[in-house]
Amino acid sequence: MGGILGAVARGRSNVVPSVVEGLKRMRFKGYDSAGVAVVEEGVLSVYKDVGWVDYVAEKLGLLKLSSSVALGQTRYATHGRPTTENAHPFADCRQRVAVAGDGAISNYEKLKDMVVMSGHKLQSRSDFEVPAHVLEEELERDRGFVEALQALQGILEGFYAIAVLDRDSECIGAFASTLPLYVGISGEAFYVTNTLTALHGLADSYIQVEPSELVLACRGGVKVYRQGAEAQLKPPSRLEVDPALVDKGGFRHHMLREIYEVPYALLRTLSTVQEKYLQLAARLVLGAESVYIIANGTSLHAGMVASYYLSELVGVSPVVTSAAEFPLYYVENIGPGSLVVAISQSGETGDVLSSLYEAKLRGATILGVTNYIGSRLARLSNVYLPIAAGPELAVPATKTFTSTLLLLYLISLKASRESGRTDAGTHAQKVSSIKAAATALADSLPRIDEEAKQAVKLLKGCRGGYVVSRGITYPLALEAALKLKEVSYFHAEGVEAGEFKHGPFVLVEDGFFTGFIMPVERLSAEATYPLIQSAIEAGASTVVVGFEGDGRLAQLSGEKLAVIHAPPAERHLAPIVYAVPLQLLAYRLGVELGRPIDAPRYLTKAVTR
Repeated sequence: MGGILGAVARGRSNVVPSVVEGLKRMRFKGYDSAGVAVVEEGVLSVYKDVGWVDYVAEKLGLLKLSSSVALGQTRYATHGRPTTENAHPFADCRQRVAVAGDGAISNYEKLKDMVVMSGHKLQSRSDFEVPAHVLEEELERDRGFVEALQALQGILEGFYAIAVLDRDSECIGAFASTLPLYVGISGEAFYVTNTLTALHGLADSYIQVEPSELVLACRGGVKVYRQGAEAQLKPPSRLEVDPALVDKGGFRHHMLREIYEVPYALLRTLSTVQEKYLQLAARLVLGAESVYIIANGTSLHAGMVASYYLSELVGVSPVVTSAAEFPLYYVENIGPGSLVVAISQSGETGDVLSSLYEAKLRGATILGVTNYIGSRLARLSNVYLPIAAGPELAVPATKTFTSTLLLLYLISLKASRESGRTDAGTHAQKVSSIKAAATALADSLPRIDEEAKQAVKLLKGCRGGYVVSRGITYPLALEAALKLKEVSYFHAEGVEAGEFKHGPFVLVEDGFFTGFIMPVERLSAEATYPLIQSAIEAGASTVVVGFEGDGRLAQLSGEKLAVIHAPPAERHLAPIVYAVPLQLLAYRLGVELGRPIDAPRYLTKAVTR
């Protein structure tokens, strides 16, 4: 993942300072490396290094450069560790083009083999270096820059945005599959970026580039191509950005931005994980004598959902436990036939790492799941898979949780396919369902957010509450209760629906909150409706999260009842889809109560000890 910003001056003015300034506004897109490509006296030069933009700019003297065309990127490593070699932009062998990207190229392995067989030398492990060499091949066929870009657009697969600086024409071309892409316009320059707020103070107006389009920014103006032919440029829109929200991508808090990024993060995860490593992870699961899943906090709840995936799809029943408990009760059962699946978004969680040391000493195989591939967890693992949600700056985990769920589901699906429990057609259908669920979430987010705002009116006066569910969504009840505590300082407990009347119900009354996540198992759902009615009759403020189109939800009524509707999804995707309204509910309550959303007191992003 990364923030892209390219600039082409209308005249001969220096655009490098503008590009560096714009990159600084995209910390939420990436911060582990940065780079800029420029054309100096007809020569393409790339300057890049590990570190945040300020550090790289000072170390490499970026602000001393002078060029009327420049392309920059700030990166969060999801494909190749955070090293200078893996930093963007990437040049081809002949130093004709420089490429910067965001997202993931899913057919990277195939394209890499193609260019290597053609004699190209790759300098990095990044998927976005390969397009530079594919373009080189196209340009050597005497194609023009636009023709070469159009050929590349037809070749690339995945979830990405890509920008290319051409040395000879001093133009920047760009296109995207699904990710946002914009052209900024000012009296001094034209800009290309994947982040609208990066244009604040640089451009006066902008044009949004559609997925089917290719845009070309040159000194003489901007052109757009659709279906291989030049098309009419859309009228530009006025750029209006609140300066106070620039560093948060136009949102009030990082947490809200990251919730709204969930659909894109899901598609990024789906495109980033490489088939060969997914297959290797699946074979580790199938070949293990025993499987343990260890994690803390939100990641532990993701691991609990994964136990349903593995049990139902693979026939493997893992032991899921807190990494803090693992050395106390389970480590003596670990041996050479054991697989330990360690989940840590930061990759630096202290309890997870100490447990891994103990497991490795006893000969266990480690499968790491982390959002930061430069972490100690990645280095300690025999095999690691990237969550690939992109940087998460708010302390409460949101998009990393949903992407972790998806990655664990993909591992389970692949293991099911490898074991013969799932055929190729069913596997393909389930992968298509993931894409459909992500698209439905993106379309539904504004409505879900509005329903969450209305529901919060019932919660804000309550002294505490329960979040209740059953089956595969029971871990979501635990996660929702955690989010309410983290974000809004509101005490809540996650309760399994079958246990609700075995004690917890005694507290349910006026001034108490009960939240219900509708189970997706039919019998569990049937048993939950009477519990909801009991809570309403007891006078509790009740919020129900269920699928849109569920007729039974429409039959519920009460003055202190609110329903939040999630887009329908198949059973195994329900925890992912349900997570978003629960996160928004916690966020909106935190805002209503005036809490420090992005940085709750006493909490840090990585609990190292």
